[in-house]
Amino acid sequence: MISTAHDEPMTLERTTRSISSLVLGDIEVTDDVIMSFPTPLFGFPRHAEFALLPASREGLWWLQSMSDGGVTFLLADPFVLDSGYGVDIGETERAALHIEQPSDALGLVMLTLPATASEQATGNFRAPLVFNVGRRVAMQVVSRDDKHELRRAVSLEVFPAQATGLRLQ
Repeated sequence: MISTAHDEPMTLERTTRSISSLVLGDIEVTDDVIMSFPTPLFGFPRHAEFALLPASREGLWWLQSMSDGGVTFLLADPFVLDSGYGVDIGETERAALHIEQPSDALGLVMLTLPATASEQATGNFRAPLVFNVGRRVAMQVVSRDDKHELRRAVSLEVFPAQATGLRLQ
């Protein structure tokens, strides 16, 4: 039995880490937003930890490498962009992510921002990132369904602005 001298509930202290992001500036993140990638993202073999941070538009997220301030991705809720979209998660991926029920999984697609204002952002619907936020683990899952595009045009305007969330620096 643990007793305290106060009537206040005990809280666990969160660890805070700093990262100097080229995109987001100097930020402090708590350990509960740091996701581990046991299998690295394609093309980024030395990056195993990323902070998953809400962006300034609802349904958009920043994925910031904890080991390199120059590696930042913009992620989007694919179901806002396509209500019929489905993330294809096999048994191997379910086991690696400890997904026991659908509510354990958060699927997001990586976005590529355009180089000029006349171009449109694109999303990788073929290889979404799947998170088990409760377990703080994630992986990129390549869909077996070839109807999902690698570079699908998306409009960022469908994501409403929100007061909270990180903006580009």
